[in-house]
Amino acid sequence: MSKEKAFGYHLTMDLYGCDPKKMSSLDVSYNYLNTLPDIMKVHRQSPPFVVVTDAKRFPDKAGISGWIPIVESGCSVHTLVPTRFITIDVYSCKKFDQKKIKEFTKKTFSPKKIEDKFFLRGENYGSIK
Repeated sequence: MSKEKAFGYHLTMDLYGCDPKKMSSLDVSYNYLNTLPDIMKVHRQSPPFVVVTDAKRFPDKAGISGWIPIVESGCSVHTLVPTRFITIDVYSCKKFDQKKIKEFTKKTFSPKKIEDKFFLRGENYGSIK
């Protein structure tokens, strides 16, 4: 299936060895999510929704989770401060520049390593009814 006919484009990133101060900051995660639509050239449906996970109840999951809905789909971030690990999903039915998103992500969270995957979604969209 060609990229021109797919319904959506999905970039996943797993970040290792991130800066603990950055990844535990509500402001950093909020600003990251709020800036992604501009980089992607898509449309926000609302401001980002960002919450802190209760570190006492869930010590191994302590961190921040956030999501921003966009007309073209949505983006999410989940930080796990104890292990300095972050997962990010960037999904849109409009093509976006992966390189710019990766550069912005590196600048924002300062990971020592990033594993990324890119794949097409809805490869049969419109052909099966």
